[in-house]
Amino acid sequence: MKKEKFSTIKAPIPPGNIAQATIISVGEDKIAYLSGQISQDKEGKIINTSVEEQTTIILDNIKIIVEELGATMDDIYKCTCYVSSMGRVFDEFNKVYQNYFSFENPPVRCTVSAGVWGNLDVEIACELILP
Repeated sequence: MKKEKFSTIKAPIPPGNIAQATIISVGEDKIAYLSGQISQDKEGKIINTSVEEQTTIILDNIKIIVEELGATMDDIYKCTCYVSSMGRVFDEFNKVYQNYFSFENPPVRCTVSAGVWGNLDVEIACELILP
């Protein structure tokens, strides 16, 4: 088994000692784990707007990272999603989220209510199999 850090300048680079993604190789198979993404522009500036816009920015950034890894959103098999309030935020978040994944082959998902860094409403981490 081999572990390697992955990053692209096309998406926000996390501060400090956090990998944008980590690739685990086991034989011929590779799995990528993306760190939790929050609503940031490419330069890392926090974008604290509506839940819909935060979710769109996050999923657009995830899509960039996934594509830079040579994969597609259909290769994502699991998402862990954090929302600031299930009652206040979930429906707005889900309305955007469902547009990024195919109905025929969506990833499994766990969505929990949690405090999100920077007083934001949404954070998403995901795992994917690399082609």
